[in-house]
Amino acid sequence: MSSQQPTWDERIENLRAHYAQLQTKIGMEDVTRKLGDTATEIAGLPGEIEQIRARGYAFAGYLERKVEVLAEQWADVRQQVDRAVSEEIARVQAAFEEIGTLWKKFEARGTGQGREIVAEQIERAIGELESGAESARKRIEGMYGQVPQNVQQTKSQLAQITRYLAMVDESTASWNPTEAIVLAVEAEWVASGKGKEDPDGVLFLTDQRLIFEQKEKVGGRFGFGGEKVQEVLWHVPVGSISEAVPEDKGLFGGKDLVHLKLNAGDYADITVEVKSGGVDSKWYVQQLNRVISGEIERERAIPVDETLSEKVSSAPTACTTCGAVLPPLARGMTEITCEYCGTVIRL
Repeated sequence: MSSQQPTWDERIENLRAHYAQLQTKIGMEDVTRKLGDTATEIAGLPGEIEQIRARGYAFAGYLERKVEVLAEQWADVRQQVDRAVSEEIARVQAAFEEIGTLWKKFEARGTGQGREIVAEQIERAIGELESGAESARKRIEGMYGQVPQNVQQTKSQLAQITRYLAMVDESTASWNPTEAIVLAVEAEWVASGKGKEDPDGVLFLTDQRLIFEQKEKVGGRFGFGGEKVQEVLWHVPVGSISEAVPEDKGLFGGKDLVHLKLNAGDYADITVEVKSGGVDSKWYVQQLNRVISGEIERERAIPVDETLSEKVSSAPTACTTCGAVLPPLARGMTEITCEYCGTVIRL
């Protein structure tokens, strides 16, 4: 059954509503708003980078240059877009005014065939104006190039680094004096392979070590009760990792496993499941191998404190009084106390 055709009055009412909506469309408000939003985001990026550097994130040194390039590109793009928007608004405004003249002509015709002809002219002019405005909008948005996408990708990278730093802030781990975080992900240590019995927590990758910290509630039932457990279960020097192999496991490939082989320490093999959203085992192993090979150092934005490094290398490893082996230095330590004789050695 065919749909009922609109009456003459309904047709004219729809035409008037369509005409009224045109003013917003031809004003290119969405385009100018996107211009302003992108400019604001680019202007805010240097401050966001300063924040992660102030919190000690030493890597992703490409970010500073990337933001400089984005700002330069956007300066050129914005000039072109501003000019194109101004020209397009002037063009469509003239066409809009012509339609306004047709409406006056329509009102003056009263009734009859003459009014029908003018109404058809208005419909045709509105359609042409809409089509032209949409084509212009697409053409102008094409001038942006890849800048908006690269801005969003940069913001995503900064948000990810901020999450790493938040995990570090919440951690109970003792950090070596010159140690710098590279990334942190939610993970499960596959110690037994029995699922719920294996500890969940955070896997920290630094420029020196791989650290697993258990961080979860244990002992509860059905989501109630239980005790929060947070402690470092193991840490291994990245130099002791002889092999890292990713595995996409599960019925639909839902488990991202990383298998590690070690040539020193308490463990010969370690398997972890990375669980952070957006992180898969292949990507994680790529980042781990970059740290092991030293390639990550090319991205260092904060140089290692040479004074601190010298302090670490010259720190005693044995008590000067009783000869006992001293604990390793941790970040922020200015003295070491021998747990056997109580001697305090100032650094």
